Amino acid sequence: MITAIGGLLIPVCLWFWRRPAVLLMLVLVYSVFAAAALVVAGGFGLTPALLPAALFIGMFLLSLFNGKHYPAERQALLLLFPFILVVCGALVSSFIMPRLFEGEVLVWPQKVTAFFVRSPLAPSAGNFTQDMYLLADALLTVTAALYLARAGGLLMRLMDVYFLSALVAVVVSLWQFSGDLLHFPYPSGFFLSNPGWAQLSDQKMGWLTRLDGPFSEPAALAGYICAPVSAAGWAIINGDRRMLPQLTFWSGLAVALLTTASTGYITLLAMGALLVLRTVIAGNMAVRRRTAAGAGVALVLGGLLIGGVPSLAPSVAKEAALVLDGTVDKTQSASYQARTTDDRDSLAEMGATYGFGVGWGSNRSSSLLPGLCATIGLWGVAGLGWFGGTLSWQARRAIRLTNDPVLRYTMRGTGAALLSSLISALLSGPTISSPDFYLLLAMLVAATARAQREAGTLRHAPNTERRAMQPRRMRA
Repeated sequence: MITAIGGLLIPVCLWFWRRPAVLLMLVLVYSVFAAAALVVAGGFGLTPALLPAALFIGMFLLSLFNGKHYPAERQALLLLFPFILVVCGALVSSFIMPRLFEGEVLVWPQKVTAFFVRSPLAPSAGNFTQDMYLLADALLTVTAALYLARAGGLLMRLMDVYFLSALVAVVVSLWQFSGDLLHFPYPSGFFLSNPGWAQLSDQKMGWLTRLDGPFSEPAALAGYICAPVSAAGWAIINGDRRMLPQLTFWSGLAVALLTTASTGYITLLAMGALLVLRTVIAGNMAVRRRTAAGAGVALVLGGLLIGGVPSLAPSVAKEAALVLDGTVDKTQSASYQARTTDDRDSLAEMGATYGFGVGWGSNRSSSLLPGLCATIGLWGVAGLGWFGGTLSWQARRAIRLTNDPVLRYTMRGTGAALLSSLISALLSGPTISSPDFYLLLAMLVAATARAQREAGTLRHAPNTERRAMQPRRMRA
């Protein structure tokens, strides 16, 4: 059955099926509707972003079979080599480990049911479904990285579309907020149409309904919106004066605060602290001035709110105090204790399998790191650490090597967004399956690969050609 949102989004995607660049943009836009489904079959719903991702992968493979190649594809593949190894190992583990340790380990099943209890490890449908998600995300990362390794301004346009997508999430969230506050009609069934997700959209804190927008729960919205806020903030600190990052930063920050989700608050605090630390260690004088100015504005606004709201709007101050108390006391809640138990059991599963893990898709945790330890074991976590550390080092080195402002802008923006998403997932995400994360990863790899190749080309070119090949500066 095609859903209402599917009736709107599927024709748009099919109209652009022969334009790979537009399909990548649609991946970013459609990822906003994470709790919706284009098509529902039984208890399974097709996530909107998977359709343009699948069409792009098909178009790329078709062109690859016809002999199409891209300039910096060698550099991109070298950067992705650890990632590809871990993905292949995870797919193999989903077949071997549930059979090797069958019945010897208790795991938390992937599908949340009314009786969500631990069960003996055995091959299940969760292995197959999670393999399909992982394979689709990995293929998107590899194919998009190779495609974006070509010259051109597509990376810049994708970053702008990413910020526009965040504004779509902001508009839907504020629509929900105004609907709850002023009793406007809000079609929650339109945005929350995927039966595969547990919809937690009716949570309240006092009289305030916690915002979840087009996502399944407030923590998911907070985890998503903090990423573009971080990317926009890093772009602004580095001198971007355009309206789009400014609007994304301030509106996204407001929505993150309205979610009342601890995940969003802690992520914003962590990203702010890392921004200040990075500025102090490696920032130039202009970046330090902007960071200090931003910190000063934040302190002034915070002081005005703390001092003025209790006298001007006592009821709002009372609800804000209730939100703060609920956030601080969350460690005493039953849900927090249950999530902590899930993570503790997941770490125990890794020990029970001698560090190899129970296999991809065999266990569901509450946060990312215990989930990875349980499913792919120490070898998988070490491989991802190798990939993340190498890519981070190569990206920082590439920023110093290149004079192309578009590549620098892309590497800084995607790096901040990916780091924010990782922090959110480490706090409250069992896995990272949203295609926009893997497309941002592909953009970072492609920008780094292009910078490496251009630096190598300039190094070996004669002086006259070297000056001609250097890109003109883009005004922020």
